[in-house]
Amino acid sequence: MIKKLVLGTFTALIIGAGALAYLAAPYVATPEFVVKNESGVSIEVTAQWRERSKKLGSLPAGSEQVFEVNDEAAMKFRVVYPSGRVITSEPAIYFTSGTKVIAVVGKSSIDVSTEF
Repeated sequence: MIKKLVLGTFTALIIGAGALAYLAAPYVATPEFVVKNESGVSIEVTAQWRERSKKLGSLPAGSEQVFEVNDEAAMKFRVVYPSGRVITSEPAIYFTSGTKVIAVVGKSSIDVSTEF
């Protein structure tokens, strides 16, 4: 009887710990960023936050790039088109742990959204 009680309690604790870890994971995960190029041309992309930046390099038309930033700040994206035209996403979007930011670059704009 005691053996079944101990085993049942242990099983409940394991299941509870697993459920807690599953629910907490999005709040401690490193923020993820996805940049999609739907402009029809190759572009140069730079992500900027605080006084930092990350050059993503050239993104061919129709491609996407995923990266992570272990920080909490406001992010904006700077895009340079082959013609030399430069656009920046405004306003900057705030990110924190567990945030997924998606930036879609079009022919004349950058649409930025978040998922949690």
